[in-house]
Amino acid sequence: MKNLRHDRILDILQSEGRVEVSELSRQLDVSEMTTRRDLLELESLGSLRRVRGGAVRELGRSFEPGYRTRQHHALVNKKAIAAAAAELVADGDAIALDVGSTVLHMVDQLVGRSGLSIVTSNLRVAWAVANNHALERSVRLILAGGVVRPDELNMTGSSAQEHYRRLRVDTAFIGVGGVNATAGLTDYNLEDAELKRVLVDSARRVIVLADSSKLGHETFAHVADLGQVDALVTDAMADAEAVEELRGTGLHVVLAPVPAA
Repeated sequence: MKNLRHDRILDILQSEGRVEVSELSRQLDVSEMTTRRDLLELESLGSLRRVRGGAVRELGRSFEPGYRTRQHHALVNKKAIAAAAAELVADGDAIALDVGSTVLHMVDQLVGRSGLSIVTSNLRVAWAVANNHALERSVRLILAGGVVRPDELNMTGSSAQEHYRRLRVDTAFIGVGGVNATAGLTDYNLEDAELKRVLVDSARRVIVLADSSKLGHETFAHVADLGQVDALVTDAMADAEAVEELRGTGLHVVLAPVPAA
């Protein structure tokens, strides 16, 4: 229940920019003391900043919410995006699965496919592939080397970049921090962005996975221009104006249907 409350608080912050303790308590049907504890925990994770009477979402472009926070945020939307993205994979494809909680959900959706080669620099993705697929029969798993980034558990550095440079995949599925009609694809972390740029250059087709909260946003490090992207898969709850602005650049946008709660 706490994770659900935290998701709800972050959703309200995303749309309103500020939350009040009294109003949150009413909406969440919990005491103000519980609400204050929730805000304190979310602040410790870097997801918000507490102010008198409530909290605000005033975060710098390089701020990256912790993986645990992102993992539970908009979970239904992310699974819908992952399912739609998996439909773009054919038997025998060589694909790259980038870091990110949305991309991770693709692994479950690929069960039953045959002859896949899956390249990743993320330990969570690699572990999920090893647990969900018959590696010697249905999937060949290729894990990039490098330095493991704490919390995110993805490889970074020159070794990981060189690994991607030597490969040519059919499709790269990329996770990002923001998708903006002017700024293109951006991410929070400079090292992650550098690796994503190499991956984009090494792929015949580039598919971006981003839930609707990331549309219109611009974060710290540039990854790619929208002209380098073949499609964006987001959820059907995306703001219509933001979607049309992205489509106006020539970007193909796929809206994944989100099941009713």
